[in-house]
Amino acid sequence: MIDLTKKKILVFDLEVVPYDFETHYDEHTKEYLLKYASTPEEKKYVLDNLVFNSFTSKLIAIGMLDLSDNKGAVLVNAPEGVILTSQYEEINYRVYEEKRMVELFWDTLKEKNYDLFVTFNGREFDCPYIMLKSFELGIRPSRNLMRGTDFNIKDYHIDLLKELGFNKHSAVGARRKFSLDFYCRQLGITSPKANGVAGDQVAQLYENKEYQVIADYCFGDVKAEAELFIKWNELLNFY
Repeated sequence: MIDLTKKKILVFDLEVVPYDFETHYDEHTKEYLLKYASTPEEKKYVLDNLVFNSFTSKLIAIGMLDLSDNKGAVLVNAPEGVILTSQYEEINYRVYEEKRMVELFWDTLKEKNYDLFVTFNGREFDCPYIMLKSFELGIRPSRNLMRGTDFNIKDYHIDLLKELGFNKHSAVGARRKFSLDFYCRQLGITSPKANGVAGDQVAQLYENKEYQVIADYCFGDVKAEAELFIKWNELLNFY
């Protein structure tokens, strides 16, 4: 079990939305992206999955929680002048453009010198995404969040999705992977979807300029991940 009093631990989560396919890309790029999509169903599958890559989507929120003092922030990609309000005294909501959000994320990691990062599916999404988004924006990361292999990252990164499947993403059986919402509901943790917002609604919320809803949802993810991590650490962590 990890002694939480002896570690500097950051729980973090990203929210992203896809670029508009029709207006963001030139015709050559559109053709390239849809090269192997020959049916409407295949086209929809390709378009739906563009959101998960940093080169085909926009970062709109970064949620962070420091477990040493329970302070944190949600950085939201919104126009200057937008006012966001956090219901938690120690959690600040702040508005920046995308590049500044990424810079502040890396500045925070450098300043706090965290020992351990906690995510849910972060090895597959959050960590490679923000590394590649930094590359795209011309920013050098202050930490390599993708060092090591998928099987030896536990000294600096606890990916709860991997841990709860004992490092195997199985579609069925005892090691089946589930959503964060599912685990929370089964374990008595407040789900980030408790207020009726789901991840696949974030793009529409962003288009509707509902930045407050996005900020609350993003921190809901972070808070749930933190509670899930603490429970996992107490009961299932044997290293």
